Amino acid sequence: MKKVIIYDKDGTLLDYHKIWQPYAHKCINDFVDEFNLDKDVDDIGETLGLKEGEIMPNSVIASGTGDDIHRAFESLHEGGGKWAKAYYEENLDMLVENMALIEGAVEALKTGQELGYKNMILTSDSRQSTLNFIKKFELEYYISEIVCGDDTPYSKPDIRVLDAQVEAGLNLKEVVMVGDNSADTLLGKEEGVTTIGVLSGTCENIHLVGADLIVDSVKDLFVDGKFILDEA
Repeated sequence: MKKVIIYDKDGTLLDYHKIWQPYAHKCINDFVDEFNLDKDVDDIGETLGLKEGEIMPNSVIASGTGDDIHRAFESLHEGGGKWAKAYYEENLDMLVENMALIEGAVEALKTGQELGYKNMILTSDSRQSTLNFIKKFELEYYISEIVCGDDTPYSKPDIRVLDAQVEAGLNLKEVVMVGDNSADTLLGKEEGVTTIGVLSGTCENIHLVGADLIVDSVKDLFVDGKFILDEA
């Protein structure tokens, strides 16, 4: 029996496009200006995962940790990684302002909790940004634990991102991971984790490799008061 539902944050509980597309556009343009780069902005954007104004599925922007993204900026110009890290920290207020919940997110967390499931968040984003998200939407009561990109040297889909939780007694066979890219749907496949892909982020069905089930969004996880995996 599944007892723990782990949610990705951006694209799963949080509207990815409203928060990260404006940030990515602004960041890339400011990066080019900062370093006076004689490079095409569109080419730089595509290197990072922004193509024709859209975040590319499973790209470094879509699923990478802060360190992954900083390394990508560093590859474009010496000092770019340090700049990108400082830029992110300086613009946390902008990110909070643009945060918007996916329809049905709170209801999913609430229903899962009422049915006895433990709700967790596993995200590549920073702990500070994740805490800002939880505070803005007053989700403290519904979420028992968070694991963020700067909490561990590992990143999804490496199951070692949950090492501390496993050591504390988490049984991976009792876990369901819900997320919007392959870093989520491939998490812990060899260890018995069940994964559900959602189409509310940057990916389409074809990109959600390893998913045991794919739904439109978190609002489809519970049907008639039951978790969708309990329907079968």
